[in-house]
Amino acid sequence: MAQELILTLLPFISLLPTFVLTSLDVSNTVSSLSSKPVPYCSFFSNRVPSSQPALTNCTWFKENSCCRDNEVHLIFSQVRPLIGSSAECTRFFNTLMCYVCSPLKYDFYRNERLHVCLSYCDRMYKACATALMKGISVGKLYANGREFCLSRRFETNDIDNSSLCFSDDDLVMQTKNQIKISDNNMSSTNIDRPNFFKLFIVICLAAMLSFILC
Repeated sequence: MAQELILTLLPFISLLPTFVLTSLDVSNTVSSLSSKPVPYCSFFSNRVPSSQPALTNCTWFKENSCCRDNEVHLIFSQVRPLIGSSAECTRFFNTLMCYVCSPLKYDFYRNERLHVCLSYCDRMYKACATALMKGISVGKLYANGREFCLSRRFETNDIDNSSLCFSDDDLVMQTKNQIKISDNNMSSTNIDRPNFFKLFIVICLAAMLSFILC
């Protein structure tokens, strides 16, 4: 009888090692997930990113965004294209300004400084080399992308595609073309403006991108 019972249970006993390993795998997976930092909006008082279907700019962040549409309009209203800048140069600046909406910006906005990947600085510098600042071309004012970004008070990161610096590697050109500098047809009365001080730094950044000192 005991032998028959053992034979009956044998298929189930053979499954135990697999079950234990599977449980450990699940436990390790849960532990790994719990160790990942929860996204937070370091620029906006560490609030949690949320769905923002009303975004009319930086729209690729609609599903999970740190910024709200009124904040985006306020920021981009301060951005002006450089004199003689090409469409590509303008896209680089505006894509950069959309960093405020990224739910991962806690990685590249640290110690009140925006960290930009050097590869992005170099490409932006190349695109804007013929644009003018105080009557002098950017290409003559700065020797390379690093100097260009440092002059805008950005930190640069030499590691390409690093999660610790801003880049546009995940964006396709069609998405970049959807970025708008500003919408002059939008009445300010339709915008629920956020606290000015909360956006003062990024508005200064927008002004610096337009080569207007704060």
